Amino acid sequence: MLEAIERAAQQAGARIGLAALAGVIDWAGQDTPTQAPCPGQGHGARLVTRRARTVRTLLGALQLSRGYYHCATCREGFAPLDLVLDVAGTSLSPGLSRACALAGAEMPYEKSRQFIATVTGLDLASTSTLARTTRAQGRRARVLIGAEHTTAARATATPAPAPGEGPDVCYIVLDGTGAPMLPSETTGRPGKDGGRAGTREVKIGCFFTQSGRDPATGEPVQDPDSATYISTFEPAATFATHAKAEYHRRGFDHIRQPIVLGDGAKWIWNIADTHFTHATQIVDYFHAREHLADLTKLLTLVLDDPGAFEADLVDQLDLGHTAAIAAAVDRLDLSDHAPDLARPAATEVAYFTTNHHRMQYADFRANGYYIGSGPVEAACNTIVKQRAKRAGMHWTIHGLDPVLALRTLHQSRRDDLLWPTTTSPTPQT
Repeated sequence: MLEAIERAAQQAGARIGLAALAGVIDWAGQDTPTQAPCPGQGHGARLVTRRARTVRTLLGALQLSRGYYHCATCREGFAPLDLVLDVAGTSLSPGLSRACALAGAEMPYEKSRQFIATVTGLDLASTSTLARTTRAQGRRARVLIGAEHTTAARATATPAPAPGEGPDVCYIVLDGTGAPMLPSETTGRPGKDGGRAGTREVKIGCFFTQSGRDPATGEPVQDPDSATYISTFEPAATFATHAKAEYHRRGFDHIRQPIVLGDGAKWIWNIADTHFTHATQIVDYFHAREHLADLTKLLTLVLDDPGAFEADLVDQLDLGHTAAIAAAVDRLDLSDHAPDLARPAATEVAYFTTNHHRMQYADFRANGYYIGSGPVEAACNTIVKQRAKRAGMHWTIHGLDPVLALRTLHQSRRDDLLWPTTTSPTPQT
């Protein structure tokens, strides 16, 4: 009963709003001088005729009649009113385009179409319109993000906060996750066990600040709403430039203690060594613990008490004594007693010895730093997995990258970069 009344009121309100909207646009469309500057080069274009078109809005379909001009120099036609209303090249209004893009970035396209129909009463008829709109808005997001990063990278010194103001510690947390791809996107790429790759890596960066610790526990506390993200299919070198640009955009160059957190992948430390030379580098503690578990499992057959062996190694890891981990394995004398285990064990030990300076967990904890890369792993889940890794999904980079751009902005609470409004929240800096 109540829903029926709600729907009727919604439809009545839409009809009234659509009539008001049509009136305003008809009034604006009456201004049709004989000449107008073309949008490309500003040449004088002449009025050819008035043309009608249909634009779908959040309130329903709207019929437009507007002046159509032709530029003899550019040899192109255009309607100035379409540019004013931001509907050039699309049949959807900006409001409906935004709704489609947000829905398409969050849900499969067919489910998004059904959701919009349920909420607004508008039937887009097919998923193709929604998919095209999502990709178009996502590509626009990439352009805006790229322009913002270019500006940040070229900027000279930015104003520093007054002493004692602002956060004391900032984090650059980097990781990568695979997105399922169609075979055409993985041709020539090796996969696991010698097969062909089924995924392409999406590199993710998470940037946030820390101003203090929990007074009760002493644990570090991330500043509320301070996290922003970047994502790309591009190789590590390109990702690095985006990471450094985001670092500058956020004003992290004025924060006393930058920290790069990662899982131990070489490309992460190459970025840190090249672009964040003064940052403290920390290997994610939980990845290090996983390597200790793998090492213990590998050596189980030559250990009297695997549990006690691993517990002792964990104690050494907590203290940052990576040399003690290597010594514990050396004492097993694998070359004589289990030569087939010597090489894989040496590989695991090298993970700790080469990352010695990144595994000083006792010091890191004493300084109140985060030692886990959970924030970026959560971002890999929310930005990529929740949308791209559903059952049966396989993508092209052309199809998925715009979706990830939208999700990256949304998770950063920066939709206003793409859709600025008078009620937009204060942009995340």
